[in-house]
Amino acid sequence: MRTLSCLFGLALLAACGKEPEAPKDGHEHGHEHGPAPHGGEVLDLGGGAAHLEVIHDHDGGNMTVYVLGADLKTPIAVEPPVVSLEKGPVQFTLTAIDPGADGKAVAFKSSHDGLKTDPWLGRIRVKIGDKTYQSPLEGEGHDHDHK
Repeated sequence: MRTLSCLFGLALLAACGKEPEAPKDGHEHGHEHGPAPHGGEVLDLGGGAAHLEVIHDHDGGNMTVYVLGADLKTPIAVEPPVVSLEKGPVQFTLTAIDPGADGKAVAFKSSHDGLKTDPWLGRIRVKIGDKTYQSPLEGEGHDHDHK
């Protein structure tokens, strides 16, 4: 009986130590975060290692993107992100807002006719340090107000 109890205990420990499986759709779902600092939509990168905050105007075809750390507060300077839209298809690089001498910035913007759709069907790609991340432009559960 003691052996059976030990085996059961070991099985429980093994099950508790397993990492959760990554979602197969490439979008991270595993954590909660507070409100976006600029009132936009938060996109997770690398399971919460960093975030993008996207403010979008579907009617005008405009977008602003902020690159933020895991805490959703610390700005991260990066090279301009690249947006790929399914409609067209079209790909373009965002324009840095107030870039440093190295061309990196923490905020980016763009206007494009391809952004005048809802939902945006596409992805955004950004390199942070030596890692490249991709995220759908609008994650699951996307909700925004149309005025």
